[in-house]
Amino acid sequence: MMNWILTAVAWAAIAGVAGAQGDEARRMSLIAVGDINLGRHVGQVLLKDSLDYPFFFVSGVFSRYDIVLGNLESQITDQNGETQHPSDRYIFCAPPQAAKALRMAGVTLVATANNHAYDYKAKGLRETIGYLKDAGIAWSGTSIDSVGTFPPVVLERNGIRMGFLAYTQFVNRKTGWIGHIALFGKSLAKKEIAALGSRVDLVVVSYHGGDEYREQPNKRTVSDMRALIDAGADVVIGHHSHVPQGVESYKGKLIFYSLGNFVFYQPQREWTQKGIAVAFTAVRDSLGVSIEKAEILPLKAGFQPSFDVSSADRLLLEERLRKLSRVSIIRKDTTFAIIQ
Repeated sequence: MMNWILTAVAWAAIAGVAGAQGDEARRMSLIAVGDINLGRHVGQVLLKDSLDYPFFFVSGVFSRYDIVLGNLESQITDQNGETQHPSDRYIFCAPPQAAKALRMAGVTLVATANNHAYDYKAKGLRETIGYLKDAGIAWSGTSIDSVGTFPPVVLERNGIRMGFLAYTQFVNRKTGWIGHIALFGKSLAKKEIAALGSRVDLVVVSYHGGDEYREQPNKRTVSDMRALIDAGADVVIGHHSHVPQGVESYKGKLIFYSLGNFVFYQPQREWTQKGIAVAFTAVRDSLGVSIEKAEILPLKAGFQPSFDVSSADRLLLEERLRKLSRVSIIRKDTTFAIIQ
């Protein structure tokens, strides 16, 4: 895997954002969303070249940010029209068109370390990386080479350098993936985050693990995600539970235990249909680079996610986050500000 390092000029071109002057030129913004499954039904729609289908209602919001990060929960691979295994609904994939759909929507970076990262084995992993690379989308958490090392993504804008790593707690397939998928380990993470931190201003880590559908992370997940902060991460973003969980300020850094679903249709449960996105702005001043503000955007998850959330659902999300979080959640119009 190549090491993605973009100059400020190149990144501005990719992000579609012109270089600004003054204070604005010293800022870099990011929005992160949860699980993105471009297989199953969505994959069949993409096979018909309806590339704007999954992100139709969110690309306008994405365009406001320099970096758009998501957890890619499906491999991107040509399986002759198959987007779900005929005898196992827990094995699914996205068709090749998915990479272009991500690019069209403004997604610039995906975490590929998760339990579905080897659903269609080596072919699926190899093609996923190839299609993402061809579409100009950075990825973190998988590697074609079975060397057990996963170079980070480094993105730069306006003199601010942000680094990204991704880890998973487990993989569904039992064999074949060792060395190709970044399995979380505290010693490995400590080494990789320290190396990355020496090169960038902020380190953001995606962590995939825990229990599905539970409103609280289990003890192991809490320990692992805090260990990432101990190792030097500035923000840790969790996935896998398919439901939104709480936010914690740990040693002055932010942990989002789960963003829940994004492009993922699970109508059988209430909270799998309600997710969150997290957005923050990094700013450089005389003291260095820090996170200027962080906020949560409520959203409706499904085949076509949307940030157009009813007042009732926004209130439910606000109450849930306040109950589960170890930070102050303050409503600001249609978003929630995080006060550490």
